[in-house]
Amino acid sequence: MRGGALIVEGSRSVSERMRRILATVAPGLQLAIASTQAEACSMLAAQAFRFVLVGMDGPDGDGAALIRHVRRDLPHIEAIAMSETDDACLVASAIAAGAVGYLLTEADDAELAFLLRAIERGGAPVDPRVARRILGLFAASARPEPIAIQPLPAVENPARGKPLLSPRELKVLRLIAQGWSNRQIAESVSLSVNTVEFHAKNIFRKLCVKSRTQAVHQAMQQGLFN
Repeated sequence: MRGGALIVEGSRSVSERMRRILATVAPGLQLAIASTQAEACSMLAAQAFRFVLVGMDGPDGDGAALIRHVRRDLPHIEAIAMSETDDACLVASAIAAGAVGYLLTEADDAELAFLLRAIERGGAPVDPRVARRILGLFAASARPEPIAIQPLPAVENPARGKPLLSPRELKVLRLIAQGWSNRQIAESVSLSVNTVEFHAKNIFRKLCVKSRTQAVHQAMQQGLFN
């Protein structure tokens, strides 16, 4: 793995365990530990990291807040949430905040190591139990209030014979649906991160949504992935 990793976790035993697993997965990877979000923000501002592991149920508040900070102000860094169990509220808040993966620390070392190796392959390290939770969230989102899912007339009736999304936009959206970050997408399709962000904004505008989750849901509703 290129770059360094920051582990943000209030439990010293958990952070040391994750440090040990990462050292095994990627020997030579620069590793740092922060026990509070304030310490993490200071380290993120001063050092270069590729990704950050964020304990969702830490002692100093909501881990989702740190993930949102990374997503908004440090988009080149990937945020991966972690918690002991697959608590539905924690999973939902992490995904909504922009986490690209979710680990359960109750898993054994070999399973965590396997999931962390997915980062190098450009994938999303998501525990299978959390993946099940996420699918459940999508299933639940298929039954929102009608006003939340009804697109504007312009979306329901695109120009005759003209696809709603361009082939490149659809490819970007497919990768978004797989949990890929803008940087990962940019590397995959040989574009700049700014260009990928431009495509994402166009996708949001055309689908009349404001988030990645809403975009994926709307695309599924309209059969764009078929």
